[in-house]
This record gives sequence, C-alpha cells and structure tokens, in this order.
Amino acid sequence: MILVTGATGIVGTQILKQLVAQNQAVKALKRSNSDTSWTTAINHKIHWIEADILDLLALDKAFEGVSRVIHCAAVISFDNRNDAHMHHVNIEGTKNVLALAQKHNIKKLVHISSVAALGRKTDHQEITEQAQWEASPLNTAYATSKYLAELEVWRAQEEGLPTIILNPSVIIGPGNWNSSSTQLFTHVKKGNPMYPTGSVNYVDVRDVARIAIIMANHTVQGQRFILNAGMVSYQHLFQLIAQAMNKKPPQLKVSPKLAIFVASILRVVTLFTGIKTNITREAVLLSRLTIVFSSRKVAQLLNYTFTPLQDSVAWTCQQLENKK
Repeated sequence: MILVTGATGIVGTQILKQLVAQNQAVKALKRSNSDTSWTTAINHKIHWIEADILDLLALDKAFEGVSRVIHCAAVISFDNRNDAHMHHVNIEGTKNVLALAQKHNIKKLVHISSVAALGRKTDHQEITEQAQWEASPLNTAYATSKYLAELEVWRAQEEGLPTIILNPSVIIGPGNWNSSSTQLFTHVKKGNPMYPTGSVNYVDVRDVARIAIIMANHTVQGQRFILNAGMVSYQHLFQLIAQAMNKKPPQLKVSPKLAIFVASILRVVTLFTGIKTNITREAVLLSRLTIVFSSRKVAQLLNYTFTPLQDSVAWTCQQLENKK
C-alpha cells in the first residue's frame, strides 16, 4: 500500500487519481478542513486518514500497513509573514514523515521537493542535479525550507531509508484558484492587465505524478531528479492561458522596479484589509530570473517525454472549467 501526504494538493490529487486508475491500494492524508472535492469520483476507493504531518501520534497510525510513501505535503509561500509556519511544516513535518518511515521499515520514500532547493549563483545559467546550495539573495524563505527538508531526507538515506528526491519546476495543473501555481490562471481569469518581465520553468502535474509513482517502485535510490518540461516567458504563458479561457491576455509589461513598488503597496493594503495577494517582493524577484533547469537525467533514465506546455494549459483550463 502507498501512503500519500499532501494528498489534497495539486500534486497529491493527481497521484491519487493515477494510483486508483492503476488499481493500487492507497492511503491519503488530509486535515480536518481539507478540500477533497477534486477527487470526489474516487474518494470511495481511497483510505483517507485524518492527520497532520506535525501530529506525530496521529501520523504514526497512518503508516500501518504501508510499504511506500510519496511525501507531497508542504507549504508554498513567498510572503514573509508565513515564514515561521512554512519552515515548521516543511522541515519539522518532513522529519516526522521520515522518522515514521524508518520506524515502519518503508521500502521507498519519494520526496517531492522543488527546483527552489537547488543552488543558483547568478541569472542566465543551466541548473542540473549537481548544483550545490549556496547562500544567495536569490534564495527565498520557501527555497531555504525545501533545502533544509532535503537535508533531512539525505540523512534518512544515509541511515538506511531508500529515498528519491524529485525537484519539479513550476507545476502546471488544476487546483484551488487561490493556491500554488493555479494563481497564474486566476491572474488571467480576473482580467489583470499586467505581466512581469522574465520567464518561468514549468512542468505538467500529470508528469510529476507519473514519475513519482514510477520512482516509488524503481530500484534507483539516493538520488535527485529535476522535473522540468521547458521555459517560457510570462507574457507567452499568459497568452496561452487567455486563449484557452477565451479571455483578454495581459498586455501591460511591468518593469521589475515598478512591480516591487506595487508589491510593497499591496503588502500594506493586506495588513489593513486582510485581502491576500500573490504579488509579493519575493515573487517579483523570482519573475526576473532567466534560469533553465535541466531534466535530461530523468528523461534519459526513464526514456520520458514531458507534456507540451500548450497541452498542459489547455487541459488545466478544461479541468478548472469542469470543476465549477
């Protein structure tokens, strides 16, 4: 049986759908307030466990009868007001999952990390699995939390737990309109006229799920694999989303300096109104980068071809429309 943490997130949801389609026995973690509507059609085929990865006692029960774990649970935020909570979940939560995986003699643990956890010195470079983490102003609090979580995974590997780390880039897929990368689609849906300069690396969530499941049963261990289908400018990405949604694409290019100024103003607005925004200083800084993440290693190992961006965007928009 496979246990999936973070099962109601964008990646976890797709992993559950693919496991059920393969008739695999699956346990899935959810919290009391989790939204399981994205898996409504298959919820009766999933053994749901109500537990938080920070609750070691409740989490321990979830590991009973489990042979493999795909650890997706994490907090993603580029708002520094969430830093403490994010670090607690991403690092301490991962420690708990690893400790119980060792206790229950799990055969394989797949850790869904992020390309954010990889080292990067400057802009305009290709990043491979050999990149070493270094202190840099390009490292966000989210990146640091994922890097530190990875250190725990490597420690568990050294202690005998078979592990694999997957480092996806920005994941394209359906989910809550106000969470994770789905906010890119929300940006276009709401008719926001602005787009940032710079580019983004992307990967289809279905590819991440497929590879995670393959790796859970693969003999390879103690390695990391970058999952990235390519790189696209934000302008072109928003144009594709707009076309799929039959919306007007953003046409106002925002310079980095102006975007940082706007982010600062919106942060003040949020403090007084409670209205959240995905435009933060950290997000703006990331949008300026031109860094390419290479997925040659996983492509060669698995003879894998990633889903084209246009297909990913069209499918995601269709899924979001069907969810209404």
